[in-house]
Amino acid sequence: MSYEGIRITEELSESLQRVVGNPPRQHATLGELVKDMARRANLRDENPISERPTRHEVEVDGEILHTNCFGDALALPFVVRNSTFQVRSESPLGGEIRATATPAGVEGSPPDAVVSFGAIRVGEGPVQVTACPYINAFSSRADYERWVGATPEAVTIALSLEDAFALIRDLVAIGPEGAE
Repeated sequence: MSYEGIRITEELSESLQRVVGNPPRQHATLGELVKDMARRANLRDENPISERPTRHEVEVDGEILHTNCFGDALALPFVVRNSTFQVRSESPLGGEIRATATPAGVEGSPPDAVVSFGAIRVGEGPVQVTACPYINAFSSRADYERWVGATPEAVTIALSLEDAFALIRDLVAIGPEGAE
């Protein structure tokens, strides 16, 4: 199943809209939310590269980069074209998730890895503060659920690695000039 049909809560919809500076709107599915967010916010203006080391390390052409969140690592193939990105991310609970990302797709390990997608429940600020801490990779759905239980300040949804990649691709690719 693709991410587009995944049902989301009103709280998740409103929190993510607030993060990108959009007026809060209710979206029934993740696909509706992504299309609205991508049309209204130029996410390509966000710098996915962190100036400091993070839990999200990316190797490209022999260079090591750190990204603000796991989603930023997945976005790199659409920001820096024609490259293969080797991603190594440490879960907030410990454990390592690896992925190879290219513009054509993503493959990862472990095979049951999931990605959290969400934002802070209350508050405003830069994406790196309000969303990035809540966009992580986990070795399993059970690890994600444990993290959710220990992270009441956030509202998130768990996605497969493939769905997270497609979602990030669409957020970066549509952009305001691609609005329908």
